[in-house]
Amino acid sequence: MESVETMKITDKKELTKLVSYMVMGDGGLYINHDCKNAKFIMNMVAKNEDYVRYCQSVLSNLTSTKVYYSTKEGNRQDQLRLETKTLPFFTKLHERIYTYKYKGIDPHILKLLDWESLAILYMSDGSMVKDTRTISPDSGIQVTLNMKRLSYGDLFILKKALKDKLNLEWNINRQNQYYYLRLRSKDVDIFMEHVSKHVTNSFQYKIKSNFRVVNSTDKVDGEIVRSA
Repeated sequence: MESVETMKITDKKELTKLVSYMVMGDGGLYINHDCKNAKFIMNMVAKNEDYVRYCQSVLSNLTSTKVYYSTKEGNRQDQLRLETKTLPFFTKLHERIYTYKYKGIDPHILKLLDWESLAILYMSDGSMVKDTRTISPDSGIQVTLNMKRLSYGDLFILKKALKDKLNLEWNINRQNQYYYLRLRSKDVDIFMEHVSKHVTNSFQYKIKSNFRVVNSTDKVDGEIVRSA
């Protein structure tokens, strides 16, 4: 597929922050046995191409990138695959985020946590859950970060950083053998106000309607809405 215009980022710390949160979200760093350095790879459904292009525009500050389109048969949705060349920069991030094959979080990069980086995590692993028993479309909203690959300890560190840096209070909840974060109800509106401006169009369905920056064509459907 065609390339995208690079989002020019001259601040190395800012670039490191954005790429790190992309990796801690849906992206991944992979090292082949025949190469000492890692590459960035991310697979995502094609309807979220704007987010893929956003990530591509950031990564293009570091190296060349390509986006591949693949058509799936049956009920599976078409996919996009974003891939870069190998780079020592990615290898250093791999050493900080991964423990063997376990992808955790980078405690150091949590010092740079801001609304944009939280938006990256939310687009990748977040949900807006509505209690369907309420009448108003914007009442009874719960916000979760479903990073269920993370251990309780990792989520505790992330929860603390979200409180220290953004003054958001999250609870660690358990579902079967997994843990996830749920935002306290009184913080939902301030979360939506600040995160919405960094959320791409295709993910605006995760934003309360009165905070959406653009009109989303997606509806809050059965995957998002459930009875509490």
